[in-house]
Order: sequence, then structure tokens, then C-alpha cells
Amino acid sequence: MSILSAFNRKAGKEKPSLTAAEIPQSSFYIRSQIAPNDILNAKSYRNMGQLKQILALYRTFREEDDGVASACDVRTEALKAAVVSFSREGLSDAQQQYFEGIIKRFGALFCDLLLELKFTGVLFRQIQYEIIDGLYWPVGYLEYPNADIRLLEGKIYPTKSGTPIPISPLKFIALYRPKEVFYSILRYTAFFSFAINNWAQFTETYGKPPRIAKYKPGTTQAEKEQLWQMLQNFGTDLSAMVSENVVIDFADFMNKNANADLYRTLCDYCDDRITRRIMGNTLTTKAVSTGGSYAQASIHEMVRADILAGDCRDLDLLITEHFKVLNTINFGGGEIEVTVRPKDKINLLERIQIDTALHNNIGIDFPDDYWHSTYGVPVD
Repeated sequence: MSILSAFNRKAGKEKPSLTAAEIPQSSFYIRSQIAPNDILNAKSYRNMGQLKQILALYRTFREEDDGVASACDVRTEALKAAVVSFSREGLSDAQQQYFEGIIKRFGALFCDLLLELKFTGVLFRQIQYEIIDGLYWPVGYLEYPNADIRLLEGKIYPTKSGTPIPISPLKFIALYRPKEVFYSILRYTAFFSFAINNWAQFTETYGKPPRIAKYKPGTTQAEKEQLWQMLQNFGTDLSAMVSENVVIDFADFMNKNANADLYRTLCDYCDDRITRRIMGNTLTTKAVSTGGSYAQASIHEMVRADILAGDCRDLDLLITEHFKVLNTINFGGGEIEVTVRPKDKINLLERIQIDTALHNNIGIDFPDDYWHSTYGVPVD
């Protein structure tokens, strides 16, 4: 089966049209506020199968909360360092070159797409193709951030005025994953947002003592206005000149440090919960600043390794299914297996000893490109 038959066109007569269904979007960008009522409303819509509201919330705190963004980036960059390969058995040279080119160009993007699916529970992209030497090459995966995405019977679909829009699996990636990561940390993000704003207001209010001026009866209006202007400048001026008829006091507030600690504690708690949900631990982002024992670091590293292994497993499934579509529309179908594995942490000295022993003692011959890619040996 070729892409020509898949698009119901006669082979050799005319190239199929790659124009996808028009997905309507809002004329304005939906920027939801991370407040308790907004979260409750978005979750209610989600339970009814309407996902646009909660996806807008996810975008908001991913873009505006540096703690969320940092934790997501750590996990994403770890996955991008993984090694992506595919089984070459039964594949022609043209097929091998084709899929090598796709991995080289979009390998990092596939990592972003997978974690978007795991973080938000939804992955909706239009595949934009270009015909090069008779083959259909993906050149972009278009996003529709304001599309009205609905969930029905475990599948997502775009709608127009609530009516489903038919989409082709050859042109779109439309996946849903329940129990998304961001769902359970929405409340902590709201708490953190309120705490940090209130903390900033508290600091502005109590960071410097209020100035209280007292004037005696009979003070003229001009003297009062001059005194008021002087009070306002006390925040920046290092000196002042006042009449003997004027008394200026600086008020102090007892236990204000204890009150500030309440905000700090709440911010730290929310940040820890968010980081733990995304990364599986908090030591990953705090070990440098707070310290930690080697045993703690080892345990957290094992947790990170487990999460990375799970991301690699899911990524090879995502890429495999996508490559099956590309293999069908370009080469008539057939099996193709993609493997994603974490990058080995063994150092080059240990690796060369192992590789040399395998070659000398067992007789394993490594291809030239292995030595070039592994040890950076220049190609003649």
C-alpha cells in the first residue's frame, strides 16, 4: 500500500493532496489565570470531555512558573540525550537513509512531543509534508494551541461548534494519555502563585518601617504639605531637615520575620511537591544549594534512571508507530522497530577497554561508523 492508494489517488497520475482539514482556532489566545475557581472550572470541563480550558492552564503555568519549567526542562533534556536507533533488518538502503534523516532532524522534537503527551495528557499535531525525490518527508508538526479539543471514548478530536472534524491518521497525530502529570500539581501551582504574590506584597509593606509624622497645633497648610512630601522621600533620602515643631517616628512590627517565614515555607513546600511529581524527587534541583549525602544522591539518581527508562520506553513506542505510517506511505509498509535507550554513562577509557577485549578475545568486529561516533575519530 502506497500513499497514493492511501489518499485514494491513481498511482503515477497525480500526487495526492496533503492539505489537511482546517482546524478552527480562537481569534485570541486563551490565557487562563491560575486561581482556584479557574482550576475547578477547567477540571469540570475536562470531566465533560472539553480539554481546551485545562490545556490553557497547563500552558500558562508551564510558561510562567520557572519551577515547573525548570523541572520539565531537566526531564526533557535527559531524554534528548538518549540514543535512538532502529532495526535495519529487511530495510533497503533508501529506507535506512530516509529514517536516519528523520531521526537526525526531528529526534529532539519527538522527545518534546512525548513529554507534552505525558505532562498534559494530549498530543495533537498536524504533520506537514514535502515531496522530495518522490518521497514524503515530514517538514513540520504544526500545533493548534487554541483548537477546541474534545475527548470521547478515550480518543481526542478537534471540533467546530462542538461538531467533530474528521482527521486522517496519515496527516495528524492525535493521542490521549490519562493521569497526566500536570493534573495533580495544579493546586500547588495556585498555592505557590498566591504565596509568592502575598510574600512580595508583605515584603513591600513591612520591608521598611512606616514613617509617622506628628505636628503641633497651628502648623500651616504649607508646612503640612512640605512635611508630607518629606515623608514620601524618606524611603530613598539619607537625610532630612525638619522643624522643631515636627516629630517623626519610625514604627516597628514585632514578629514580622516569623510572618515572612510562613510564605517562604509554603513556597518551598509547593515547589517541592511540583518538582517531585515531575522529576520523581527534589534533590535533582536542590542538591547544589542545600547539599546532600552520597547515599541520598544515589537513591535519587536511581529514581531518575527509572523515570528516564520509562520515558525511553514510551518514546520508542511513539516513534515506532509514527515510522510505521511513514514506511507505509513511502515504501508500501512493513515492520520497523525503533529502540530508545538511555545514554551509557561509562567513560571512554572503560569503554575502549571493553571494546578492545570484545574484539581481541571474542572476535567481534565493530563497523567503522561505531568508532567514529563513539570516540570522535575523524573520518578520512
